[in-house]
Amino acid sequence: MTRMGIPKRQAQGQAGTIGAAMTIERAAVQQTVIAVVEELLDAIDSEYEEAVSDATWLIADGGFSSIDFVQMTVMIEEQLGSKIGFQDMLMQQGQYVDDLTVGQVVDFTVDRLTHPQAAQAAAPVVAPAATPVDVTGPRVTEEDVAAFSRLIKPRRVLPATGAKNKRAVFILSPPRSGSTLLRVMLAGNPALFAPPELHLLSYATMNERREDLSNEHSEHLLDGTVRALMQTRGWTGDQARRFIADCEDSGMSTREFFGVIQAELGERLLVDKTPTYAFSEDILRQAEACFDDALYIHLTRHPCGMIRSYEESNLTRMMPLLMKNSEFSMSALAEMIWLVSNRNILSFGESVPAERWFSVSYEQVVSQPEPSMRRLCQFLDVDYHPDMINPYSDSKSRMTDGVDSASKMSGDLKFHLHSQIDPNAATRWQQFCSEDMLGAQTLDLVANLDSSPASVRL
Repeated sequence: MTRMGIPKRQAQGQAGTIGAAMTIERAAVQQTVIAVVEELLDAIDSEYEEAVSDATWLIADGGFSSIDFVQMTVMIEEQLGSKIGFQDMLMQQGQYVDDLTVGQVVDFTVDRLTHPQAAQAAAPVVAPAATPVDVTGPRVTEEDVAAFSRLIKPRRVLPATGAKNKRAVFILSPPRSGSTLLRVMLAGNPALFAPPELHLLSYATMNERREDLSNEHSEHLLDGTVRALMQTRGWTGDQARRFIADCEDSGMSTREFFGVIQAELGERLLVDKTPTYAFSEDILRQAEACFDDALYIHLTRHPCGMIRSYEESNLTRMMPLLMKNSEFSMSALAEMIWLVSNRNILSFGESVPAERWFSVSYEQVVSQPEPSMRRLCQFLDVDYHPDMINPYSDSKSRMTDGVDSASKMSGDLKFHLHSQIDPNAATRWQQFCSEDMLGAQTLDLVANLDSSPASVRL
């Protein structure tokens, strides 16, 4: 691939092709884009120290990764209040560009604001391609998995005492398995309450949770509970945060806080999708200890698809939250996260009655959304609602808007770059990855998942 075929000088002067009448609008768009880029450069601790201008290259100068491109486009659309449709900017003649200038982003945005019909026709946005996985490298071994497991930070859990909380639903999956999409689809059902990641079950008390998550890499993970209270009580973000601070200071247990959320729901079922729960079987067992007849949705995804998504999102930035430093490659980490998480989920599931366990694949969800949701509703004993297969509508009720900014919410940021469910997402990884890269134990588990009766049981 080559740089986008527009010289720097031409990129700086392209506004003239739009017309003099658009000069003021371009200046306003330029100001917005530069502010977004500056915020991202600060967030990723970029070494770029010059003033951001039209001539700034996002990768060569700023050090952007593919997920930074995604976040940039989400933030631009959010601040301008308009869907731009950046696919045509990121891909030309069937290939992803490998760098862009700020000026090119500005000009593309101005053009799309001038011709909004082009944005409506644009294909779903996909981040610029990362380097394909090297399938000739060493495969993950069982010894690697054992070493990886020792790196996972242990979690303290509270002994179960007193009456259990009423029934809740838990989506169990490794990270980057499509759980954000599934959550938002479930949030379209009025019988369910599915907020962003709560990150409660992993901790004994609310104060312990605050101490562990209050850092630059994970502070946004505290906002799932904030957004839940905003929705149930009609509060502002500040009001919800003050209430949670009081809960933390009083030493409230996370189990009690679950009850605080559930008390506002009436007959609605609480759905908690927090992928990091699967890092520990002890955490998963807390759901059984704390909730009355909890329901579980095991969401699977092909490991190559998960690995590809993990690399695109640069999820390793969050690893200090989950585990100690390691020397494993990003693809090896992703594979072992997939393997260990699914092993924990399956081991935990052996102790759960079959009628409280449902397995569905990401591939089924995106390729057969309505049949998948109807089966899920049957499992959850709620009526099917057609809004479930329109996950990109009504961001407020589905809580996809975040607390302060959609670009800083937990979950899959790429969700915001689509306007409809994309069935091609199920197999897109095949353009970049191969099962030849996977270790023997991973391939064994793939085969077991495909053949297991649990994959179709209700």
